Amino acid sequence: MMTKCVSGIKYFQSTGTKYKTEAQAVYERWVSELRRQIDSGGIIKKEEIKPAAETTVYFNEFAERYLSWVKDRQKSYNVKKYIIKIVVEHFKNKKLIDFNYRTIEYFQSFLLNKGLKATYINKIITVLKHMFSKALDWELMNEDTLKKVRKVKLLKGEIKRLRYLSDDEADRLLLNCDSYLKPIVVMALHTGMRRGEMLGLTWNRVDMANRVILLDKTKNGGRREIPMNNTLHIVLSGLTRHIKTDFVFYNTETLKPFFDLERIWRKALNKSHILDFHFHDLRHTFASRLVMKGIDLMTIKELLGHKDIKMTMRYSHLSHAHIKNAVSSLDIEDKKSYLFLTSDENGKLSNP
Repeated sequence: MMTKCVSGIKYFQSTGTKYKTEAQAVYERWVSELRRQIDSGGIIKKEEIKPAAETTVYFNEFAERYLSWVKDRQKSYNVKKYIIKIVVEHFKNKKLIDFNYRTIEYFQSFLLNKGLKATYINKIITVLKHMFSKALDWELMNEDTLKKVRKVKLLKGEIKRLRYLSDDEADRLLLNCDSYLKPIVVMALHTGMRRGEMLGLTWNRVDMANRVILLDKTKNGGRREIPMNNTLHIVLSGLTRHIKTDFVFYNTETLKPFFDLERIWRKALNKSHILDFHFHDLRHTFASRLVMKGIDLMTIKELLGHKDIKMTMRYSHLSHAHIKNAVSSLDIEDKKSYLFLTSDENGKLSNP
């Protein structure tokens, strides 16, 4: 709430914000407008005066506001909170309007010098760009600033990880999984579901009759239906349900869902002699197998729950390799074929 006494009369008006710099800007502009109206002898208007935020909002205050917005809307809150902490440490006393192309590019160089990988730096810059998009939506800066920030390109030379199991590796892994890990691995290999989606899965989301798994809350915030093949149906049918928990996968001692599979996961990998493989790579294995069996990328995109086909395109090179193999299957190996006969030999053959 703003209070100003002019000529013995007190005037009150709400700033409409809890952020100090925005409130200060509103106050200064309100006082200026108040004096102008009083000096001109006009009627005092109670219209709301918006802050000239692009010149007064500091990044640390804006980051606090952005995180509050993310917390209620995005499942990536914890990840973004950690990323934004890194950005705030670097830019906390900088005004939004002072950001430009060079500012962000220098920040990229700073992160590189700290030894961060290009993949992670690109995630940070992507979050930063989205923050500035929201800043424009909230009228905290002008469009020119956003254009300068958006011009910054992501670092090149980024190699996206794509490790997937061969058929032999998959067989060895399943053979060496503990009894409570095996059904989780089977589900990952046959649905491409994320670890959090599987560990949080409850039986009311599993339709055994129609052989479909329904996910209401996914990483991308959308609803997803995942078909269940015969292999997964058999595995799920063999699981023991407990009256005191609705979770599909749970600790038999605590009846609570699993939160950390790292120990038993590493044990299975070591016994299987599988190197350089993460749990999330089971999802890559699911997608890679489908591509190599000729399933189109748009179908795989829907199964994986990708919002953008660009995310699915990382598997496209596997499709190209198998397309070549498909063409090779048409090769004529019979040396008596018309194709390989000389003109003289061809003449000796009887007409059909």
